[in-house]
Amino acid sequence: MKSITKWMLPAVLSFFLIVVTSPSKVQAQPGNDVPVETFYDELAPYGQWISDPQYGYVWSPYVDPGFRPYYSEGYWAMTEYGNTWVSNYPWGWAAFHYGRWTYDNYYGWLWIPDSVWAPSWVCWRHGSGYYGWAPLGPGLNIEISFGPRYNCPDDWWIFIPPQYIYYT
Repeated sequence: MKSITKWMLPAVLSFFLIVVTSPSKVQAQPGNDVPVETFYDELAPYGQWISDPQYGYVWSPYVDPGFRPYYSEGYWAMTEYGNTWVSNYPWGWAAFHYGRWTYDNYYGWLWIPDSVWAPSWVCWRHGSGYYGWAPLGPGLNIEISFGPRYNCPDDWWIFIPPQYIYYT
């Protein structure tokens, strides 16, 4: 059996850390669809599933009252897939890469699962020296357009100066 050489050690340790410290059995995988049923058991310890008449089963995470999707407990990273949300939540692998968010006045932020992966499901804007993003609601697709803009409630948007976009 070959011994681990000095240059192989970081790769081996990285693999070990990913496998051993993974908080979930399933992880986000770029380009791979995941059956929606996968999320029910995986996310149950971190929130409650609610039957919604419009969207079906939606998930309400156990989070602080100030929680905002794509803002709380995470950061943006530029990857080969574009702007990618890196979440610090153990359930972030699912809720920020598969599905959409909407706000309910009673429950707060609700996640609507979907099987399609993306680096994030947000709409971007820029102007007056700021960049902004807001979660894409259900039923919206990502596409380039020069027509009407994405209209969501104003308080869904987060704007920051560009030098802080990738600040961790």
